[in-house]
Amino acid sequence: MKTVFFDLDGVLLDTEPLYRRFWMEAVQVYGHTMCEEEALALRSLDASLAADWFEKKFGSDIYGKVREKRKELMEAHRANEPVRAKAGAAKLIRELEQKEINYYIVTASPLSRVERYTKEAGLDLDPKKVISTKCVSRGKPFPDVYLEAMRIAGCKPDEAVAVEDSPNGIRSAKAAGCHTIMIPDLTQPSEEDLLYCDEVVSNLYELARSHFDSTLQI
Repeated sequence: MKTVFFDLDGVLLDTEPLYRRFWMEAVQVYGHTMCEEEALALRSLDASLAADWFEKKFGSDIYGKVREKRKELMEAHRANEPVRAKAGAAKLIRELEQKEINYYIVTASPLSRVERYTKEAGLDLDPKKVISTKCVSRGKPFPDVYLEAMRIAGCKPDEAVAVEDSPNGIRSAKAAGCHTIMIPDLTQPSEEDLLYCDEVVSNLYELARSHFDSTLQI
C-alpha cells in the first residue's frame, strides 16, 4: 500500500444520518414522500444519476429544488447541532501523518462544504489532500474521481486502498482498480455489494489496527 483514500461522509464524518433525514424532509416540502431505503440509495450518488432517479420516481424535474431544500435544512440543523466526526477519525488522521502514511479524502461533497464540516468536527485536514467528485465529469459509482485521486497521489491501482461506507462509493473505488475496504455505516453490505469489497471492517479502530499497525483504542 502506497496511498489510502478515505471517503468523508459516513467514514470520517457522522453525517449520513442527517443526509438521510433531510432528503426525506425536503421531498415532503414538495408534496412527495421518500422512504428510508430510497434516501440511502442517494449516498454519494452522481448528480446526473440522482436527477434521473428523481424524474422517474416523481415524474417532474424537482431534483434541483429538493437538493437545495435539503441543504437549507441541513444548515439550519447545524446552527444548533454541529457536525461530528466518527469515533477515532481525528486520532487516526494524526497518526497517519505522524507515520508519514500518504492519505487523501475522496468525496462527493464540494470542497467548500468539506472545509466547513471538517473544521466544525475537529478534523485538521490539508485542503490539498481533498479530492471532490465536483472536479471530475462523473461522480460515484463511476471510477473518475478515484482515477483522478491516483493521478494526484502518484500511485497505481495496486498501490491504493480505498475506504468507503456506501455501495456507490465502493463501486467507484473498485471500478478504478483500488483495494476496497468497506466500513458499513447505516446499512450492511448486500451480497451484491460484497462483490466489490475486498474487505469489510466494523469501524475505524479495526481498520487502524489491521492496516496501520495502530494502537488506537475505543
